[in-house]
Amino acid sequence: MKWDFPVVVEIDGKEYKIRNNCDYKVVLDCIAALNDNDLEMKYRIECALFIFYEDSSELIDLEKAVREMFRIINYGEEEQETPDNKPQLMNWEKDFRHIAPPVNHVLGYDVRIPDKYTHWWTFLGGYMEIGESTFSTIVSIRNKKAKNKKLDAWEEEFYRENRKMIDLPLNLTAEEQELLNSDW
Repeated sequence: MKWDFPVVVEIDGKEYKIRNNCDYKVVLDCIAALNDNDLEMKYRIECALFIFYEDSSELIDLEKAVREMFRIINYGEEEQETPDNKPQLMNWEKDFRHIAPPVNHVLGYDVRIPDKYTHWWTFLGGYMEIGESTFSTIVSIRNKKAKNKKLDAWEEEFYRENRKMIDLPLNLTAEEQELLNSDW
């Protein structure tokens, strides 16, 4: 059993360093690149690999490099298929300002301090232990709305007052957004 956090990935017997020793900010940047609808999937993956690996130009087997990157992002688990009908309940970019405070509380320090190193798995561990917080309220309301469940009175009020904070952006490509903005 390995007890330390991964800071390198082994592919075909060769070690490849993860940028910044797998600091959580590197992984969140990878996730942002992978979710960038303005890019074709091929370029999203290229960007994520460039961000994730210290020297992505040395990568030989890109398929394995992608698989290993996702394994690290998924807390050591192999990538799993998620059902298409599963509602999105959070968005790292939109929700980060609500995620960081409870993660800070769990970890006992502010992960947002410049140059403060926090391994991705440490960050994820803190994230998974988030208890009652603004973020958990946001996710709970999103979950109820996605499942067409009735909100409690206080949740209704919270939603009305914080709709902008709770509603997730639509994942539209630039072309789809342009069409939406046009007079069609």
